[in-house]
This record gives sequence, structure tokens and C-alpha cells, in this order.
Amino acid sequence: FTMKRILIDSGSSVDILYKHAFDQLRIPTDQLKPVKTPLVGFADETIHPLGSINLSVVAGTAPCQTQVEMTFLVVDTPSPYNAIVGRPGLNLLEAIVSTRHLLMKFPTRFGVGEVRGDQQAVRQCYKTAISDKGKDKALPIANMELRGDIEPERPQPVEDVLQVPMEEGNNEKVFQVGS
Repeated sequence: FTMKRILIDSGSSVDILYKHAFDQLRIPTDQLKPVKTPLVGFADETIHPLGSINLSVVAGTAPCQTQVEMTFLVVDTPSPYNAIVGRPGLNLLEAIVSTRHLLMKFPTRFGVGEVRGDQQAVRQCYKTAISDKGKDKALPIANMELRGDIEPERPQPVEDVLQVPMEEGNNEKVFQVGS
């Protein structure tokens, strides 16, 4: 199966597969291994996993792809995501993640493999995750401190600069060159 809507979360201490995705994989539930330890979420909610399962995961596209065996905890809770790949999975993949670029890179036998996120899918998942039962109400943020309109301090040149016009006779568009 090709699975999309996977949250890459370097803050998660486990890899999670949501039950709705587990059901779509058509794996019999008797293949789940029992798990006794509950998961505690960000909002101190406790979730008891249905069990764990080892799955072979292929990341990337040929020829720069890698295959690892990941252990997922299967949980029955609503989520816009199909799975969460946390630190255990990222360590198995030897992955480097850039959230800013929606990019994950990892070594393969044929070079560096990569998985890119889809910005529209990310926005939709985020919107769904924060909505309140489809009412599009954002979750409240407690203890928020506003910073105001603080402009970041721009770096200053270490020497004098000369302003050179980009077009001769037009001083509106210029570039700066160190003297």
C-alpha cells in the first residue's frame, strides 16, 4: 500500500498507526501483540493502544529508497493522519527532517533518498486536527504571551558600501557592493 498523510514527529517517542489505517491494510487483529503501557498525549490524555505490529516500511522513490521494519502501536482514536513516524522510525531510517521545507532525507545504497510533504495536505490535516467536530473552532491556547511587533535586528555591513544603479541613469533600483 502507498500511504499518505503521515505525520513526521521527532518529538514522539513511538511510531503510531491509527486504527482506520490499520483496518484499510486488512491485517487481522489477531496479529496485534498486546501492549500494556498506555500512551500519554500532549494534553495529558491517556490512550490505551490496541496492540503493536511490525510492518515493513519503504521510504523514498526508486532507486533512492530504503526499507526498514518498524514497530507501530495501533490506537483507536480520531486523527486526520494515518500514522505518526516518531523517533524510533526516524532513527531506523537514519533520517534528517526539515519541518520548514516539509522534507525528510535519509541515506540509501544509491544516494540520498527523500520524502517531500504536500503543503495543501499539511494544511488540511492541521485544519482538521484543530477543528471541533467539524465546526472549525480552533483549540484555545493557554498561557500565551504575545511578543508584539518586534522587528528582527538586521545584520549590518562590516565595511562601507557603495550603491551602484542597476540601470544607468536610474537610481531607484540599486545594489550594494562592499567598498
